[in-house]
Amino acid sequence: MGLVLTGIVNGARPVAGTVQNGDRKGEEWKFLSMEIVDPRYGKVYSCQLRDKDPQFDELVAGDKMAKELAGHKVKVTIMGITAGEREIVDKDTGEAKTITQVRTQITNVRDLGMPSDEE
Repeated sequence: MGLVLTGIVNGARPVAGTVQNGDRKGEEWKFLSMEIVDPRYGKVYSCQLRDKDPQFDELVAGDKMAKELAGHKVKVTIMGITAGEREIVDKDTGEAKTITQVRTQITNVRDLGMPSDEE
């Protein structure tokens, strides 16, 4: 049985890069990054839709996610959850620091339209 997340899209953008270390060094990767907010508890989920997902091209084409789904209620299927270290730069101070980030791999993105006032 899979997990399902229903929430509001806070933002979305395509992300791409190259593996820097390890056995896969030099391999290119890309995914659609989506922030989905659980309206009941207010938690933000950092979700990733892989480029091999059947919906990837449709959702990334023409920046559809950022323009059309921002603020919409969506239902997604969670395929896996991982955690790893990530370096971020503080926008105010310019200081770099390492954080642990939980990543949620998703599929089957369904647009449920604009949320009701109660959500």
